[in-house]
Amino acid sequence: MAVKLSRRKALAVGLASGGFYSGYAHAQKSREKYRPYKWGSGWQGTGWSRGPDRELIKDLKPGPTPIRLACSSQETRLNYPPVNMSITEAVKKIRGMGYTSVGVSHGPGRRNKWLDATEADIRELKEALKTYDVVFFDHMTYDNIIHPDSRIRNENIRHVTENVEAAEKCGALSVCAGFGTRDTEFALSMHPDNWTAATWKLGVDGVKQILRDTAGYKAVLGMEPVVTTPLDGPEALKRCIEDVGDPRCKITLDCTNMFTVANYYHSTEMLNWSFDLLGEDIISCHAKDTFIERDKMLVIMSMKPAGQGMQDYETYLVRMSRMKWPRTLLLEFAQPEEYPVAKAFVESTAAKIGVKMYG
Repeated sequence: MAVKLSRRKALAVGLASGGFYSGYAHAQKSREKYRPYKWGSGWQGTGWSRGPDRELIKDLKPGPTPIRLACSSQETRLNYPPVNMSITEAVKKIRGMGYTSVGVSHGPGRRNKWLDATEADIRELKEALKTYDVVFFDHMTYDNIIHPDSRIRNENIRHVTENVEAAEKCGALSVCAGFGTRDTEFALSMHPDNWTAATWKLGVDGVKQILRDTAGYKAVLGMEPVVTTPLDGPEALKRCIEDVGDPRCKITLDCTNMFTVANYYHSTEMLNWSFDLLGEDIISCHAKDTFIERDKMLVIMSMKPAGQGMQDYETYLVRMSRMKWPRTLLLEFAQPEEYPVAKAFVESTAAKIGVKMYG
């Protein structure tokens, strides 16, 4: 007698016979080791569901490590050469604005001019950083190292490599970078091929090449997550570190870049998960916020300055304070007049929960 199968059972049998089901189960089991929460209550697609019987209790006991603050406004970037002032004056000005860390940004294809700095200028830079107790924490770039055109892809890999060379020359800690996208126009766009095995291999191979070509340097790569790219969350960042297999592959943590509808109201859990999973491999952190427009039928998520969205900055600062040495928190994505407000928000939040800001 014929046995009728439900649609669900029929699908499971079909998938299993094709080898897909077993592969899927293996992938889930592999990811399970990264997940401190029960499967099905974690990352993308399910969020962290909480009901009346699952009240979130935040652990806000601060650690002893102070946090350095930096800002991505034009006034507080350490460009070369500084405009109408010496390198020493530029560092002194940034310190006078209340920032104890500094970075610089060079977009795709733009030459990092610190490569052209003279030996005398580099000596002046390092002396000024020491005098005013400022850390040159990062040279940021965001080149598309998984671009579908191999010529463009190789050129982008070369550009990231040059930025690592510039960071090393300046004594900077890191270069903030990412994988990019299979889209041909925009370096951070969603694309249906962003999450294939072949694309992942391209990204890992690109990072390996950059680190291999700069072997022996102290400057590291800080891989930054962006939810529209293959590096879309903490698990992807952890997998990147493991697959690259180089101690200079680190993480620039930006939880705002990982927000989805599923985790929008669960930044506390996402922050704790990120720090639990990535730990001391986090080389620096970014500070901005996200906000979903309340009067729209479709989800429109906008980036906002720190303090104007859903990010749990109490937990963020506490987790940074528990790290072994002072990390930099970079204020970004604000208008010039908004940075002082964002800075005051971070500092007042830190004071409220007993986290020390580097002074």
